[in-house]
This record gives sequence, structure tokens and C-alpha cells, in this order.
Amino acid sequence: MSASRAKREGFVIAGAKFNTRGLRTNTLSAMRRLIAFAGSAAMVGTVFATPAAAAPADPLQALAATLESAHGVHYETVQRTDKATFKIYGDLQFGWSRVKANRAIVEPVLGPSATMEDVHEKIRETIWVGDDVYHDDGAGGWKLNDDVVAAGLDDPAVHSLSVAEIGALVKSAKKKTAGTVIDGVSTTVYEGRKRGKTRVTDWKVWIGSDGLIRRVTSDTTKNDGKDRTVRDTYLTEWGKQVWIYAPDQRFVTSKS
Repeated sequence: MSASRAKREGFVIAGAKFNTRGLRTNTLSAMRRLIAFAGSAAMVGTVFATPAAAAPADPLQALAATLESAHGVHYETVQRTDKATFKIYGDLQFGWSRVKANRAIVEPVLGPSATMEDVHEKIRETIWVGDDVYHDDGAGGWKLNDDVVAAGLDDPAVHSLSVAEIGALVKSAKKKTAGTVIDGVSTTVYEGRKRGKTRVTDWKVWIGSDGLIRRVTSDTTKNDGKDRTVRDTYLTEWGKQVWIYAPDQRFVTSKS
């Protein structure tokens, strides 16, 4: 081989010929295969390294963490009886262990022929502090009913929102299923039945993956199946600041 050809195509060492052009081509091919393999391995690693979904929070711990004075939760309820339907919405204020106060607007659902003036005339406000309930008398004053239980949500299934109450409710559930997403939070539905001396209540509670109650429904009748009341409540804005005070006693017009 001439020196010029050896220079163009390779070189000779101890009688062995090396083609530098082929060596360079093979090296580049090997590098490409290595890069492709590394990329595939990274993709596989990404797929299989995806962490599992976090376990749902404990509802009793989550509730206990929110029971802070001057804080609370907003609620909206639709209540249906044999005679009427009402929208009830407002805020619950927490004490250190349970609901301390409830301030609500009660709005009757009227027929299609009702005007906005008809609706506004029938809207009433209720303030429930401790075991005193003040009802708007429609004339700028308040009627006091001081013969009631301590303030709460006023639902036969969930009332005080205490850790003890919710713990007993969850423990008594007869069925537990996956629920819908509420306010962007996946839920678990607990179902059960409560029997009193004169009434029976079928209830459902939707508890979010964050451990907080998102929805409560109750269907209550007398033991003979009559006098039915159905409630559907959504709870939102957990932990919001809430201050509820009893009305000025100068405006309390009557007591019952």
C-alpha cells in the first residue's frame, strides 16, 4: 500500500491495519445506541417510580385540628318536609371541642308565581349561641327561645361536630363506599341508621381525603313512617374565621 493511500484510509502498526474511517463510524453508532438505551431506561424509571396515592387523612384528627376558637365552617342546607321546603345557609363557629354558635338565614322555597318581594318578606335570620336561639321577628327585633339544646348544625345525624359525635357516627356506619369529588376533594361515603324513641333517621356522610366532612344527608320519619324531613347539607370553607354574638338584649322583644 502506498504511503498516501495508508494516510487516507488508515495506518499500520506491527503488521495490523486499522481503518480510522470505520472506527469513527462504529464509535458514533455505539454512542447513539447507548444514548437511546439510557433515554428508554429513564422513561421506564419515570413510569415505575410514580408514587402511590396518599392514604386518606384520619377524620377525627382532621376535625380536632380545625376545632379552634373564633374559627368555623360555612354550610348550605336544603330542608324538605311534607309541607314546605327551605334553604338554610350560614356559618358555624367552633369552640375548643364542638360547635359553639350558629348564625343562619332561613329562606322558604316558594312557588313559581312568587315574586322577589314575596321571598324577601319571608326570609328570616336565626342566631344560636350556646343554648339560646334568637329568631328574627321581622320587625327589627328578636324572639328568644332559651329552652333548647346547645348550638349545632341542627341535623339529626350530625349536630355538635365534636370528635366524640363523629367518631361514634363513623363507627356505627353499616356501609362504606367511594363517593364523588366535592370541591375538588375525593370522598368516602359512610351510611347508617339512627333510631330514637319516636323517630328513625337514615344518614349519609361524605368525608374527604383530607379527613373533613363535605356533605351530610338525613332522612327522618316517625316510627310509623309519617312526618318526614329530608336534609341535604354541604360544608365548605373549613377553618374560616367566624365570630357570632347574641343580639343586643335591648332588641329582644319576647321570650318563649
